[in-house]
Amino acid sequence: MTDLYIEKGSGPTVVFSHGTLMDATMFAPQLDYLSARYRAIAYNSRVLVGPNIVHSLDDLADDCHALLDQLQVETCVLVGMSVGGFMATTFALKYQNRLDGLVLIGAPSVSFSAEDQAAFRKKFSELDVEGMVPRDFAEWVAPHCFGETTRARNRALVDHWIERWTTEIPARAVYHQGLSWIAKSDVTERLREIAVPTLIVHAEEDFQNPIENVRPMLEMLPNATLARVPEAGHSSNLENPDVVNDAIGRFLETIYS
Repeated sequence: MTDLYIEKGSGPTVVFSHGTLMDATMFAPQLDYLSARYRAIAYNSRVLVGPNIVHSLDDLADDCHALLDQLQVETCVLVGMSVGGFMATTFALKYQNRLDGLVLIGAPSVSFSAEDQAAFRKKFSELDVEGMVPRDFAEWVAPHCFGETTRARNRALVDHWIERWTTEIPARAVYHQGLSWIAKSDVTERLREIAVPTLIVHAEEDFQNPIENVRPMLEMLPNATLARVPEAGHSSNLENPDVVNDAIGRFLETIYS
């Protein structure tokens, strides 16, 4: 069984929620960078730590709320990547009083097109099986997770995660992770309800979620800024950690200075 969370440092709390296929270790570069000044916590989704794998984004937001209570975190900056970001947006709409700020990495508020939903459902249905993520699926999904530059210049990072997916990440867990977001609602209009400072981190090589998809978020969120990440795809915090760390660090300084 996977540990529930990884924690480093002390000070104001920053909580990280991972994306589909990933786990808390994907935030190792951020935890190492922030732990000198902050209490940095990355936690694992319910699908990785227990048998209750059927869930919605609302369920994940409730899980995060329960974790904050468990760890006696009154307020924090919540950082979510991909489905972790969809969850973080849901969390902000339900439990804004627990937030000092919000960071959304590769997590547009718009819904996926009907065509994309159908294609994702068909592909993710291959994971409704026992065992770990099949290698064929891992090879297919890698370009969705990592940008062209990373695949060309840092193949070791891509290979590390393909190996992790195929040896440590249960296929059915990923299947249910996908079901939680494939048909997610478009919450763009509701973003005006989120008053806390928000940093949108988006990669320039995220072909599934082009950077144009986050422009409406900047217009709707009352207090939002955009950090563009060059030479990176969907997993930008792993692919170009220096740029992402610097953006998050400067954002936190505006909140906790």
